[in-house]
Amino acid sequence: MARPRLAAALSSEQQQSALTAVAAALAAVASRDAGRLWIGCSGGLDSMVLLDAAARQWPAEQLRVLHINHQLSPQADHWQASVAARAAALGCPFEAVKVVCQPSGEGLEAAARAARYAVFEQRLAAGESLLLGHHADDQLETVLYRLLRGAGLRGLAAMAGQRPLAAGQLLRPLLGLPRQQLEHYAAARTLSWVDDESNASSDFDRNFLRHAVVAPLRQRWPSWHRRLARTTDYLREGDRLLSDLAELDLASCEPHSEVAGQSLALVRWQRLPARRQANLLRYWPVLAAAGEPLDGAELAELQSSVIGARADAQPLLLGSGRHWRRFDGRLYLLAGKPPPLIDYTLTWSLAELPAELALPDGSRLIAERATAGEADAGLLKPPLGALTVRPRRGGERSRPVGRKRSAPLKNIYQQQAVAPWLRERVPLLWAGSQLAAAAGLWVEASCAAQPGQQGIAIRWLSAAEQHSQ
Repeated sequence: MARPRLAAALSSEQQQSALTAVAAALAAVASRDAGRLWIGCSGGLDSMVLLDAAARQWPAEQLRVLHINHQLSPQADHWQASVAARAAALGCPFEAVKVVCQPSGEGLEAAARAARYAVFEQRLAAGESLLLGHHADDQLETVLYRLLRGAGLRGLAAMAGQRPLAAGQLLRPLLGLPRQQLEHYAAARTLSWVDDESNASSDFDRNFLRHAVVAPLRQRWPSWHRRLARTTDYLREGDRLLSDLAELDLASCEPHSEVAGQSLALVRWQRLPARRQANLLRYWPVLAAAGEPLDGAELAELQSSVIGARADAQPLLLGSGRHWRRFDGRLYLLAGKPPPLIDYTLTWSLAELPAELALPDGSRLIAERATAGEADAGLLKPPLGALTVRPRRGGERSRPVGRKRSAPLKNIYQQQAVAPWLRERVPLLWAGSQLAAAAGLWVEASCAAQPGQQGIAIRWLSAAEQHSQ
């Protein structure tokens, strides 16, 4: 149900102070070339204050109000209607998206957040920003919640005021303001908002922290929000320093770009001090754009079951949105899950370039014009009308550029240290009965363009690589 407007018992100084503080927070965003702005609005106090302040700061046509209906409360449709009505009153375009929250191992709150952010990422285009109404009380709850879950520096630094999101950026302009100031702003502007009835239940961990822990802390230390901001700034700076150190150490470990990821030389990694070995592994996913830093459990499992596996093993460790392997003295960090092995035969026309071909395992081939010598794997010589594309089936022979004789494809893979998990997946390109190329690896000598000639460059992108572009 809608929350009644606050009684106007506040002094004019309190109201003006709140109006000034919120305006200043939004002015920091207004000073950027923000492009179109999305306002994430649930209908609660913080998001209604954010929407009202944004509408006073920017023209309505630059704003777009986005409401996520989680369908978890009997009042969900009422909340949606109240946000729609407020957006209409302000003259702002409005969009509501209904999502289905499917709880997993981390519970309903995490499922709702994942569903919400999936919509945010879908909507944000390049150059656009999403504004959310998180405030200092939310930040304190997040710090305490993550502290109790054993988070590292990055987790304890909690929510950032600004970070990339999909093709755009996420901004939290109210993060430094306590909820009380937002209440004062709402009173000065005679705003109304809705309250989620689940916020009163201490069954949820964050609600328990809000009512039993955060409320007494606010009363005991009136300037807590400024101290909290300093602390999270220190933690974020420490996190950056550890990430910088990991980047320097990674550069010393002979990093190589791989299909769907990156690898490093374990012999170089083992020369680092133990604490820097662990730090490099922890932050490597961040440096390789493969997710958040490792937590303690994943780090320990990686060191024991992958790095510490017997020499003749082919270990695999699945992580959150990534997986780890070891081969030929190198440790591999690969995005996504291991793709399935699928047999297929496809025809690919290269009569017009550039050309693309989607493969059944989610990967993709791209053909582009180039000059021979520019690509390490060589270039196919034109003209090529249509190629047959399929994975290895056994019995194939190959003579890559630079070899005098052909050899079984199995032997070429071994000689060129192609990772075992790729050998059955590499797309082979055939011109009639002639093997022309192993996509992303090499071109057959008989099908290669000569140095200085125009040719065709073939790239093989995994599903994970396409998602990250």
